[in-house]
Amino acid sequence: MWMKKGTSTSRCGICRMTTHTYTFWRSMNMKKMRIVSGLLAMAMAAVSFGTTAFAADNVQVKVGTDTVKAGENFSVDVELASVPSTGLSSIDFAINYDKDAVKITDVKLGAVGDTGAKAAEGDLGDTLFNWYDNGKQIVIVWATGLTDSKYWVSKDGVFLTITGTASASAAAGSESKLTVAPADRAVYPGASEKASTYFSAVGADKTTNYEGSFTNGSVKIAGGETQPDDTNAVWGDADCNGTVDVNDVVLIARFCAEDGTAVISTDGKRNADVTTHSSKVDQEDCSQILKFIAKLIKAEDLAPKA
Repeated sequence: MWMKKGTSTSRCGICRMTTHTYTFWRSMNMKKMRIVSGLLAMAMAAVSFGTTAFAADNVQVKVGTDTVKAGENFSVDVELASVPSTGLSSIDFAINYDKDAVKITDVKLGAVGDTGAKAAEGDLGDTLFNWYDNGKQIVIVWATGLTDSKYWVSKDGVFLTITGTASASAAAGSESKLTVAPADRAVYPGASEKASTYFSAVGADKTTNYEGSFTNGSVKIAGGETQPDDTNAVWGDADCNGTVDVNDVVLIARFCAEDGTAVISTDGKRNADVTTHSSKVDQEDCSQILKFIAKLIKAEDLAPKA
C-alpha cells in the first residue's frame, strides 16, 4: 500500500483509486468522484495505519461576511486559525447556505492550502483539493496521502474564498447565513455512518484528530438601515456625554483598532462620523475632531454641509 512519489512517501494513491471500484459512485460527475477518492484515502489511512489520538486543541474555521446589493457578486473568505504547527493532512467540512438567497459560483483554494502537495503527488495532485455543491451546502475536501508534514496545511490564514451572486429579489437589509457543518453524505462510500467535520494529521505511524470550532458568516444585502436623527447631534461627541474632548478621540481610536471593550452607541457613531456623516467611523474622524479641540476649525466644520 505504499507508493514512492518523488522525494516524499505517499500511501493513499491506491486508496484513492480503489474508490472508483464502487459502482454506486460511478454515476457521480468526475469532480465528485475525485473528492470521494480523497475521502476514502482519509478514512482508510485513519483505520489502517498506526494508532489514533485525539488532540485537546480545536482548529478554528472562521467564515467571513460580505455586504452587497441584491443581484451583485459577493466574495467571502474562510480562514483557519489555531492550526497545529505539525500540520493537517486532511480537512473535510461543508458550509450550508440558502440557495434561494445566494448562488455559489466558485470556491478557490487560499494561500494556506497551497503547500506544494499537489505537485509532489504528481498524477494524483488533482485529488488534493476539491469542492462540490449539493444544492444546500458546498462540500470542501483537502486531503493528501503524503506523510511528509512539510506538505501539510500548517499555517493560519485564508483557506478558501467563496464567490457567488446574491439573489436579485433579496430584500434590502436581509442576511443569508453561511454555516459550517458536516457534509451531508456517508463517511466513505458504502458506510452507514454519516460524515462529521474532519481535521486530521495522518503520519507514518500515528493519526491525530482535532475537533473544530466554528464562526459562521453571511452575505448581507445593503440597504434598509435606519439612520439616527441628526436633530440633537453633538458632532464629535462619540461617548454622548454632551461635550467634545480628547476622551472622544481616544474612544474612536480604540473602536477603530477593534478593541472589544470600546463600545460606541448608534448615536455615538452618528456623532463621531464628522467626515462622511454616514455613521462609518474611522481614523479620519479622529483627526478632524482633534483639529476642533485644538481650535483649528469651528464646530460647524464638523457638521454636515447644508
